[in-house]
Amino acid sequence: MALNKGLNGLVPARMRGSGANSGGTTRYRIANAFGSSIFSGDIVKLGSTGTVAVITTTTDHVLGIFQGCEYVDPVSRQPIFGRYWPASTSSSDGTPFAIVNDDPATTYIIQADATVSLADVGINYTVTLGAGSTMTGRSGFGLRVAGRATASAMLQVIGLSNVPDNAFGDANARVEVRLVQHVDSYTSAAQS
Repeated sequence: MALNKGLNGLVPARMRGSGANSGGTTRYRIANAFGSSIFSGDIVKLGSTGTVAVITTTTDHVLGIFQGCEYVDPVSRQPIFGRYWPASTSSSDGTPFAIVNDDPATTYIIQADATVSLADVGINYTVTLGAGSTMTGRSGFGLRVAGRATASAMLQVIGLSNVPDNAFGDANARVEVRLVQHVDSYTSAAQS
């Protein structure tokens, strides 16, 4: 039985090389009153002002995966640790932070928007840029099967997620991926 389609972004799975998943997160600034929501599981980039922003095209350079945020509620003056960044929120202390999984050895589980087969392992794909949910705080991103690429793309399928009723050839399978551009950005320098 195939899984129902419910794109929910990228979920950290493990560290490549069978290492323990220790989180691999870093705090990055979010522009105060940033006008777009960012959801847990969204792929984020570093914007031109040095602050975190959600990717808007499948060719953006990846910083990592948004895991949550910290800010001070402007009304209650209480610290908030949220699963998503609500658009246009103004932190009363002026310094909201994104928690981003930016470890290049982290792999992620993501749901495909169509059928993926065993032959797709090692193939690069782009991302479905879906809208997140303010109810759950989860991303609406998915693996865009029609975005299969022979050249570099954002995600590379490295296996199948080990969950019940999940198999290659099923519609909307959950697969394990690595962030291609993220990892490759550290290994593309030529030897002098």
